[in-house]
This record gives sequence, C-alpha cells and structure tokens, in this order.
Amino acid sequence: MRSISMLLFGGVVAVSAPSCGKGQEKAAPATDQTQQADSLQGGADWRERMQRNHNADSSAEQQVRRLTADLNLTPAQQGKVRQLSRVHNDRIQKILDTAPPTLTYADFQTQVHAISQEFHDSVNAMLTPSQLQLMKAMVGRLDSGTEARHAP
Repeated sequence: MRSISMLLFGGVVAVSAPSCGKGQEKAAPATDQTQQADSLQGGADWRERMQRNHNADSSAEQQVRRLTADLNLTPAQQGKVRQLSRVHNDRIQKILDTAPPTLTYADFQTQVHAISQEFHDSVNAMLTPSQLQLMKAMVGRLDSGTEARHAP
C-alpha cells in the first residue's frame, strides 16, 4: 500500500494543471490514484490506514526532488518548496487528526484538493516563466500517463 504522502503527491501534481495551463479544463484519465481512492472509500478504516502510512518528511523531500529534477529549481526555491510542502502535509494531517469520525473520504478529498490548490498556487507564484512552461509540460506528461506520478 502506498502512503498518504505518495497518494497526495500524485493528486497534488495533478492539481497544478489548471494553474499552469490557463483555461485548460481537461480531466485526468483514470489512474492508479483513482483505483487507490476507490479502495480507500470502501471502508471506514480509510483514515486509520492513511494515518499509519503517512510520512510527511518523506513526502516533502520527494516533492522537492521531483520538482528540482523537472523544473531546475534553485537552492532557494528548493527551500521554499520544502517549507510549503511541509505546511501542506501538516494541514492534511490536521484534518486526519481532528475531523469528526463522520468525515467521509469524499469530503476529505475535497478538503485536500483545496489545500493542494493553495500549495500549487504558491509554488507556481515563485517559478520563473520558463519554469512555469516546464511545469505545464510535466503536468501534461503526468496526465497523459507517459510519466509515472510517483517519483523515486
């Protein structure tokens, strides 16, 4: 089972598509992420499994590595992405820790999507125009399935 961090990373990168491709309203094709979400929705223990597998530090570092490789981030940008990623993960963890037991997986996903959009807006705001083009290309590869969502 993949951790919440990896699951969220895939969703987080996909969220950046509207931010990078102005006016681009293309839905991502069904992926492993969709299958994972379906399996998590099925039982009441989805939150427990996510809590058990969550590793925010690993997720933040994975995002920094992926974006550095694909966007040629400067060391200063890497630090900012790391900080933004940690805040992003902390906000999601807080939902898992404090939300009532009645929180559905669909409601959780809605909240994560909003948090992820804010994360990507913040990341995109610090990118150069050429890096924004690289981001758009990366998201296109991810959405088309020609590149794996989960970086090593």
